Amino acid sequence: MSGHQRKTLVQRPECRIERCSCGVYHVSVGAITIRLAQAQLTTLFESLGLALAPTLDGERDDEDPPVH
Repeated sequence: MSGHQRKTLVQRPECRIERCSCGVYHVSVGAITIRLAQAQLTTLFESLGLALAPTLDGERDDEDPPVH
């Protein structure tokens, strides 16, 4: 046992977010869990917001996104 303790911040059927006593956030979606520092989690949150804003505002882009 490493002595780290996690606190569940959000628990939904699709995902779970926990904060470890060491400051790392554990973001679980399905069978995948990623560990992120607070700055990384903030960047991910902001990026998802930018990506989803047009959809959430009712705008639709029926074209497939470009392949990089």
